[in-house]
Amino acid sequence: MRAVRAGVRACLLALTLIWPVAATGQEKAEKAARDRLARLEEGDPGWKERMRALVSLAKAGPAAVPALVEMLQKGSPPNRAFAAQVLGILADPPARLALEKALEDPEQAVRSQAVLALRMLGPLKLTGRQRQLLEHSNFHVRAHLEYSLEREDTPNPAALRKALQDYDPARIDTARVGQPAPDFSLADYSGKNYRLSQLREGKGVGGPKAVVLMFLVVDH
Repeated sequence: MRAVRAGVRACLLALTLIWPVAATGQEKAEKAARDRLARLEEGDPGWKERMRALVSLAKAGPAAVPALVEMLQKGSPPNRAFAAQVLGILADPPARLALEKALEDPEQAVRSQAVLALRMLGPLKLTGRQRQLLEHSNFHVRAHLEYSLEREDTPNPAALRKALQDYDPARIDTARVGQPAPDFSLADYSGKNYRLSQLREGKGVGGPKAVVLMFLVVDH
């Protein structure tokens, strides 16, 4: 019996010593997330800083959720949309209520990202008011709403987080204007992958090919 009591006391002592360390780690991660998001609010940071923030927040995981929810509620319009996007990637259930409220955000970009984020958490369930508001939004919101409602596959936010956590932000600055692009691969809508080096060398595509990337923003 004495041995049992001694073992229990030892376990309690170990928990007492470990808990402050764990709590401190959580607090540090949350503070780092808040500091990163605060930099975004200082002005238009550009896509590079947003990408670095995305990688950092993916690594922070659930510790970043409170700061992201706060930004979703109080941030500038671009940063509210960004917060909704990241919350979708983190797919943490406690963020669901904030994302549902964001479906009625006055900014359409925020509503658009909130729809996609909620689909990451499971099947999209909307109130009549929410559906009506989204259906009377712009092209992007309507397209994301239709996609989220009709999507038959299961979203895999864990894979997105893993890709971001493994991404080296130093690669952002490897491209230079007027110089050959660094090698990369992209998948088309069918899932077929294309690697830049293979297109340059003409492997399996009937000879060397010029590659042009087009990014289209459609809003009507």
